[in-house]
Amino acid sequence: MPRPGTSSGGHRSSGGHSSSRVSGGHHVGQSSRPTGGSSFNRGPSINHYHNTSPYRRGYYRNSRHGYTGSTSGLGTLIVCIIIFAIIVFSFFMISNDHNKVVSTINREKIENRVPYNNNCIKDELGYIENSSRLSKNLMNFYNKTGVQPYIYLKSYDSTLISDDQKNSYAQTWYEENIDNEGTFLLIYYADSNPNEIGYMAYVNGKQVTSVMDSEAIDIFWNYIDRYWSDSSLSTVDVFTKVYDSTAKTIMTRTTTSKDIIKIICIIVGIMIVLGGTIYILRIKFKRDKEKAEETIEILKTPLDKTDELREKYLNEERKE
Repeated sequence: MPRPGTSSGGHRSSGGHSSSRVSGGHHVGQSSRPTGGSSFNRGPSINHYHNTSPYRRGYYRNSRHGYTGSTSGLGTLIVCIIIFAIIVFSFFMISNDHNKVVSTINREKIENRVPYNNNCIKDELGYIENSSRLSKNLMNFYNKTGVQPYIYLKSYDSTLISDDQKNSYAQTWYEENIDNEGTFLLIYYADSNPNEIGYMAYVNGKQVTSVMDSEAIDIFWNYIDRYWSDSSLSTVDVFTKVYDSTAKTIMTRTTTSKDIIKIICIIVGIMIVLGGTIYILRIKFKRDKEKAEETIEILKTPLDKTDELREKYLNEERKE
């Protein structure tokens, strides 16, 4: 029997909570999605310098204008070009983030002492064409995350009407049928109408939440939505792609727009510090050079001439 929803899109929801194991819910249209099950039809100043030396005072004023008009302007232009290029690159990366499923958390593989269980599929609906093949494929998820997957496709049950009832059933079923806390259980509840997409709920074992956290669950639902409605894929291929893609994404921290902005801020900060340091060193070098030239000029100037010039500029300083 083909799975419902392979040719139409629609609505997804989930719900429930347990104090012992993690589960939760969401209905499409809410502003946020907590962890949980899913029922869905899927679709896509000016500073003044003062100096009593006449020679240094005049020389410094002239050299300062020459410096800021050439070398400083070129350096500023280069810095502006670099910053502009970084900003353009960052906007490009940020725009790509909206089209990409990303993980922002560093997760460590769970050291599950329980070996992989091949008997991890229960299909009462006849959707899965080859259970042994799917079970073998799901081992990749276990190897990357350390989490044991379990898929249960449950036939329609008229006693399970509300989302809360279905979530509660999932918790009870886990308790009665799974003897470890390292399993991620997914239950699909068939709808009374075989052509309608049913309800999905999950239950995390107590040891699973460090990997299958709220963000990882969001990523899992995203891949469910992406692949479930693809009529070109068999049900085995759908679940294989969902679990493989989820494992690959959640176990690899993706560079996001926030990371790029952080890098840009660091680069700009380094450039500012480096530029400021170079500027200070250049000023110091020029001042030292000016001082040395002034000293040479003073030594070359006759004593009587030096006294006359000194008196002249001292008088100017007093007038100011």
